[in-house]
Amino acid sequence: MAMVGALSACSTPPPSLEAAYQAEPHLTRFHMELKDSLKLTLTVTLLGVLHRS
Repeated sequence: MAMVGALSACSTPPPSLEAAYQAEPHLTRFHMELKDSLKLTLTVTLLGVLHRS
């Protein structure tokens, strides 16, 4: 739950960042949607757990 909450806050850019994305479109490559961020985070976490087993 904490991971989803943190990723949700990070995946919703504030208005100032939205303005930066509009002014500099190449910056949008750094923005990840919540679904993509969650999938990547869970994959990395689970691979780390499996590696220790």
